[in-house]
Amino acid sequence: GSDYGSALKQWYQRRVRGVFYHWQFTVFCYLFNFIVCFGMICALGSDYGSAFGLSLLFAGLFIPLSFLTWYRMLYNAVRQDSSMRYMLFFFTYGFQVLVSGIAALGFGGGGFAGWITAFKVLEKNKGLGVLGIFVSVAWCMNCLIAVILIMQIHKTYRSTGQSMEKASGEFAASAGSSRNIGQAVLRSL
Repeated sequence: GSDYGSALKQWYQRRVRGVFYHWQFTVFCYLFNFIVCFGMICALGSDYGSAFGLSLLFAGLFIPLSFLTWYRMLYNAVRQDSSMRYMLFFFTYGFQVLVSGIAALGFGGGGFAGWITAFKVLEKNKGLGVLGIFVSVAWCMNCLIAVILIMQIHKTYRSTGQSMEKASGEFAASAGSSRNIGQAVLRSL
């Protein structure tokens, strides 16, 4: 009984730490991407203005949001043994997988110096193109790490008896405990 619970708790602590390290790597990816996009606008002109502007927006927005919505969400889910928080973590971390994949591709002017942008830049500026390829590799690694972590956490989450039904029950209980939310739900029925 308690040995299993202790081992499970240690396993989750390692995964939460792993997700924190992944968050740090994600910060690196956003900042490296921003630096390369800044280099593109400086060296290649205003044609790369939207890539630079969006890279600044994404770094400024997604770095703190990712900390709050997936790292902190998982931390609180483990600490409180909350199915609802696990579901929110899976949703937001799944979004991170999608963003990392899009970033690795690097559509032109999309704010990410991924593969497509890197190879276009490589024709005009070898140094920036190579840096863009490094950014692309970093985003690919980021996406792969996120997929591995989410699969590991989901497998253990399911093996502990957590479920979507439990998560929706927790959501209903927390929504019902807040008077304003409860009244809004009742009015919407």
